[in-house]
Amino acid sequence: MKKLLLAGVALLSLNAFSQSYMILGNGVTLTTDKNGLVYDFGNFNLPYKVTVNGGQFMVVDDKLATVDTQGYFYHKDEKIKDIRFKGYNFMINKGGDMISIDENGFFYRFDKDVPFKKTISAGGNYLLVKNDKNKTTDLYTVNSRGLYFNPAVPGLNASDIIQTSGNYFTTRLGGIYTVAKDGIVYSKDGQYKIGGITRMGGNFFIDSSNSIYTVTEAGFLMNPMIPKNLVVSKITKTGANYMIDSDGKLFTVDTVTGAINERTAATKDDLRNTKVLSI
Repeated sequence: MKKLLLAGVALLSLNAFSQSYMILGNGVTLTTDKNGLVYDFGNFNLPYKVTVNGGQFMVVDDKLATVDTQGYFYHKDEKIKDIRFKGYNFMINKGGDMISIDENGFFYRFDKDVPFKKTISAGGNYLLVKNDKNKTTDLYTVNSRGLYFNPAVPGLNASDIIQTSGNYFTTRLGGIYTVAKDGIVYSKDGQYKIGGITRMGGNFFIDSSNSIYTVTEAGFLMNPMIPKNLVVSKITKTGANYMIDSDGKLFTVDTVTGAINERTAATKDDLRNTKVLSI
C-alpha cells in the first residue's frame, strides 16, 4: 500500500506532466505527481547504479525506468547507452536518436530521419539543434505525449537562447520564455521585473533578489506566495518540481497552479540524504 507523504489526500489527474522522483542514499525512491504530492511506493534503486537522471525517467544498470502520472515507477526492458543530452522527458544519444517518455510512462524511440545529431543544448521539454544548412540554431520542443516538433515563435532567434532548464529559458537580451506541456512557447517579457536567474529548477527558478518564480504546465509564469517555513537561502537541492532545504524540509510546486507547498514526509528517512534528483 502506498504512503502519501503529506497530511491530506487529493484526487489525481490523468493528464499529469510533472511527475518526478528522488532517490535517497539508502535506495528508497520517492515519487511525485503533478500536484506536488509525494509518495513512497516501496521502490528501491541504488544511487550508484543510476547513470542518467531525467525528470520523469532514469537509467538504472543501463535499463530505462519511468514514472507515470500517478507516481508509479516502472522498470523497462529497454537498454539505454551513450546519452549525450537529457531533458525532463527525453534523451538524445550519440547517434542523434531521441528516446522520449510520455505522461503515462510509455517510451518512444525516434531513429529515422531525426534532426538531432547536432544537438547543442537541452532544457526540460525542449532542445537546441545546430542547422548547418541555414547556419542557424533550431528550437524543438517535446510535448507531454512524447512527440517533438519545431514551433514557430515570433521574435525569437534560437541562437540567442543562453540559459536552458526545465520548461523555460532566457535569451541574451534578457527575454524569458516558457514552454507549455503541449510544446507551445510563450514570451513573458515585461510580465515581472526579474533579476538575473541564480538557481534553476524544473518548473521554477530563483532570481538575484531571492524571489521564486514558477511555471505551470500551461506555460503561465507565476510569482506565488511562499510557505512560511521556506527560506530561499537555505535551499540546498532542487529537482523537477521540488526543493529540499538544509533542514530536510521539502517544498513542491503544483504544476497546474504554480503554487508552492510544504510537504511533511511520513517517513523516517532524512531527505537531506537525497543522492539522485530528477532534473
